[in-house]
Amino acid sequence: MEKIVEDLAKDLRDIADGKPLKSKRKELGEEVNIRFCRMIVFSLQWASVGYQSALRFAGMKLGKKIGTDCKKSELSLVLEEIKRMLETLKAGKVEIEIMPKLKRAQLKIYESSLAAEVPNVLQKLCFFEEGFIEGYLDGVISKMGSLAVAGEEGSIAKVAVEEQRCIGMGDDFCGFLIKF
Repeated sequence: MEKIVEDLAKDLRDIADGKPLKSKRKELGEEVNIRFCRMIVFSLQWASVGYQSALRFAGMKLGKKIGTDCKKSELSLVLEEIKRMLETLKAGKVEIEIMPKLKRAQLKIYESSLAAEVPNVLQKLCFFEEGFIEGYLDGVISKMGSLAVAGEEGSIAKVAVEEQRCIGMGDDFCGFLIKF
């Protein structure tokens, strides 16, 4: 399993660095219908509430592994890497807003591969993504010691990420609040 995760981490690092990926399948290519991914994720969430925590933890663990290889030390540049990964993998269209005076940033995913066209089920759904964003930022901080915020004094030594908006709750996008 470690080798599989190492290969995945290398692919994600290549995406973050803007390198092209080699196809994993000879005949079918890289595209997978989002319903297949949803079958896996939603059936796990349906099976047990504990899987929501497991998905978040898995996202954090993978994000931290990849984040420790990041060479950026400024928040907006690190968030751009996360955006590049999510958009390259067609996880959705990503917008980033940084609010340094509030010590917050927000990452919004529109047309999420996980949640687009999902009805309002009155709950958040993007546990893996929430964990991945936090883990990635935490990985960068653990390597660099802290993150700078362009044009601001001080640095970021700790982050917390929470999905505050979700298509599964009737919102138009999935929004992740990053507190620092």
